[in-house]
Amino acid sequence: MPRGTDMIGETFDQLKTGDSDRFSKTVTDADVYLFAGISGDLNPAHIDETYAQGTFFKTRIAHGMLSAGSYPP
Repeated sequence: MPRGTDMIGETFDQLKTGDSDRFSKTVTDADVYLFAGISGDLNPAHIDETYAQGTFFKTRIAHGMLSAGSYPP
C-alpha cells in the first residue's frame, strides 16, 4: 500500500514496512477536563483560566501526557 494511503479496515497481516497513515485531532476543553478527571492531575494551569492567565503561558494549557499518548505524525 503506498505511503499516506487511507488504511482504515486494514488488518495487521495486510500492513507492510513503510505503510503509514495519519490522524489529527483538535484538543477540546472536554478533552482537557476529562483527562484531568481520569488522571487526577487537577493542576490549575490546566483547568482554571483565571489562574492560568497569571502563568508564563497566559492561558490554560493541555496536559503534556495528553499529547504524549498519541503516535507521532
